Amino acid sequence: MNTSAEGTKSEAARIRRGRRGGRYLCAFMILLMGWGMTGCRSTPQFGHGEPGKSTDVVRLRPGLMISMSVLVAGQKEIEEPSKRVSDGGTIVLPLLGEIEVADMTLDELQGKLTTRYKRYFVRPQIILDYVRDTKEGISPWGFVTVLGRVKEPGRVPIPATRDMTVSGAIQRAGGLAPSARPNAILVSRSMSDGSIESRTVNLHSVGAEGRLEEDIILEANDVVFVPEALF
Repeated sequence: MNTSAEGTKSEAARIRRGRRGGRYLCAFMILLMGWGMTGCRSTPQFGHGEPGKSTDVVRLRPGLMISMSVLVAGQKEIEEPSKRVSDGGTIVLPLLGEIEVADMTLDELQGKLTTRYKRYFVRPQIILDYVRDTKEGISPWGFVTVLGRVKEPGRVPIPATRDMTVSGAIQRAGGLAPSARPNAILVSRSMSDGSIESRTVNLHSVGAEGRLEEDIILEANDVVFVPEALF
């Protein structure tokens, strides 16, 4: 009886050890798979960055247009709907005169103006924003260039959402010309190492087949070229 009981206990212990070993093996495999999916993940493909996620800080420079309002106790005391940064990097504001703004962010300028306007108002609230898509000013987020068989070739400003796609840029350039070839649009991008990467986009598949991933998100200084159809 004792021998049988000891054998049963020994067998149970081996089963428990086997189960623990199985759990450890499973945990190791999960960890290994997780490392493989994260540590070996490839970089995002060309044109598939997240819109509006750029880490670049926009700084004021000549040509940019901004709006400025001063609120005191919830009431608007001063409103400047559009102020262009001069070639010398300044803007002219009521009560303050000419202010140096070149190479400043909007947050930095907000702090500077708050201090200055405290001479005239109690607890002033300064509201600043960029004036977008103006013909006179420069887009804070840069431009893409659309060339080839479009109705209005030239530079297209990137919107604040930074989600400009190939089709969106072409629409802003007046749309495709009748002789355009929409299934072979070339997108070129200058890389940080000085090289140029290119990709062909088939807008026909975007519209006809719903392949929205083909309609890639553009970045500042990208060039979109629409070739002529071969009849």
